[in-house]
Amino acid sequence: MKKISLLLLLLIALAKPTKAQFNYSLYSQSYPNGTTDKASNLGIITAVYETNDSFWIMNPGDGLFTSLSHSAAFQKGRPHNFTAITTFDTAKAQFLLHGVNKTNAPEYEFRVTDGDNKVIEPWGAITKFTDYSVGAVSGMPQMAYLGGYRTSIGNKVIIDVRKKGSDKIVATSVVAWPAIKPVVGEIYTANELDLFFKRLSRPWSYRATDEEIGRWKKHYTVDQLDPQTLRPKKLILEPTDNNLIFYLLADIYNRKQVEYQLEKNGEVFIPWKVNDFDNQFVWLKNLTPGQYLLKMRYNVQRQNVTSYPFEVKTPWYQSTLFKIIAGILICAFMGFILFLIMHIKQKQKADRELAKKTKLQLELKSIYAQLNPHFIFNALSSIQGLINKQDIKGANIYLSDFAKLMRESLNNSNKDQTSLDKEILTLETYLKLEQLRFGFKYEIHIDKEINIYETEIPSLLLQPMVENAVKHGVSALQEKGLVSIGFAKQQNNMAVTIKDNGEGFLANVNSKGFGLKLTQDRIKLLNEFTKDQPVTFEVKKNVPTGAKIELTFKNWFL
Repeated sequence: MKKISLLLLLLIALAKPTKAQFNYSLYSQSYPNGTTDKASNLGIITAVYETNDSFWIMNPGDGLFTSLSHSAAFQKGRPHNFTAITTFDTAKAQFLLHGVNKTNAPEYEFRVTDGDNKVIEPWGAITKFTDYSVGAVSGMPQMAYLGGYRTSIGNKVIIDVRKKGSDKIVATSVVAWPAIKPVVGEIYTANELDLFFKRLSRPWSYRATDEEIGRWKKHYTVDQLDPQTLRPKKLILEPTDNNLIFYLLADIYNRKQVEYQLEKNGEVFIPWKVNDFDNQFVWLKNLTPGQYLLKMRYNVQRQNVTSYPFEVKTPWYQSTLFKIIAGILICAFMGFILFLIMHIKQKQKADRELAKKTKLQLELKSIYAQLNPHFIFNALSSIQGLINKQDIKGANIYLSDFAKLMRESLNNSNKDQTSLDKEILTLETYLKLEQLRFGFKYEIHIDKEINIYETEIPSLLLQPMVENAVKHGVSALQEKGLVSIGFAKQQNNMAVTIKDNGEGFLANVNSKGFGLKLTQDRIKLLNEFTKDQPVTFEVKKNVPTGAKIELTFKNWFL
């Protein structure tokens, strides 16, 4: 059974061109047991790691030696006592042949092959040797130097030595370059720093308790744990766990041996960098909420990367749901404030409109109050005229109709508007009264498309204009006088026309009656009161004689 011993040489051997060309003191040495007992023994010393910063927690050759010992293909023609080690560096492995010097070197030859039986160096003579300085450093006699070799990751270099003229191999040495990447031994969160420092203080004697090994089972389901390590496949951290330590299964003595990169939410957060500590752990600090992926590698094999995902939860006050709710509440609050401001402004505007409306209504009532005495005065004048003519019967009829007219006027005194049928009835009553005095004729034309019972009109708005048509138009013509009143529908508008065949009063409208001026003032106030339904008022010359008043009630049938 092969037994390996390691010898660390501390001095530097300077080689001549025909000797070994490498820094001998930087190499760990490995050779079969008993090789150095006698100078006549034949064995290969394999120097494997130039920086002498080995970071492996177990003898890296045991597995390789066991595998090759059970390989019939490898063992065929080779000695059972051979050297087999692994290296993870990209540097060349240097091979020294103990027991062979310049004197007996012509008796031997060597070859170099790889794990795929590819010949690197064919069988050839030994021509290079160590000088006296190597012996001074190692305490060993002069040795043959077979050269430095390396191969790809996952392959191996095999050196065989035999006597010339013989097929029997007397010495074999194997160096393998297996793929390796960091292995996470344990993970410590911010709440477990005491466990980490306990392990860090005495790594050679630390043994994890069953409670420590099984602590992840308390927080994760079986399918969320790795069945071999019992660690979470993906670590979920609370927002307060912003420190995370990954403890590696390797003896790290130089921080440059380990490199890591941290990704956050799919983007590089910390680019590849050397480790922060000359120890076997990677410490991530001050982590903010997000999805992370930690990538680790050894600088000797950067192509082999170990990845581990973890997540730092988002605090409830930073969560998307909270932000949405907060945004909704803020918008609702701002909307409420805006609504309140608009409501106050609207109320102020409504109050102003109400005040204006009240003022207009008072002004309208004032004008309306002036119209009533004016109408009553004209009516009493007409009654007086009948009495003076000794027309007692006519006066009685006039008084009866006048009383009826007064009742209608009083009924409408508290109304801003009245139905068109009642307005027409009032006009007819008035015209009948005046007809008793002056004997003129009158006619009222109503468009069939106008529903006089559903259509409204400002109370007594037409009365003063009809009075003007009688007093200043047809009163002097007696039976020849004619007053015409027309109501027509023009799309959404209602057109009202009042005509007479008298002399006309276009020359000086304002001088022809107090009632007409009050009507003009009333229309002006009505237009301010109902701006979406204005009333236009226009006095024209009637053809062939007389005056014509046109009123247009716009948007009256909407």
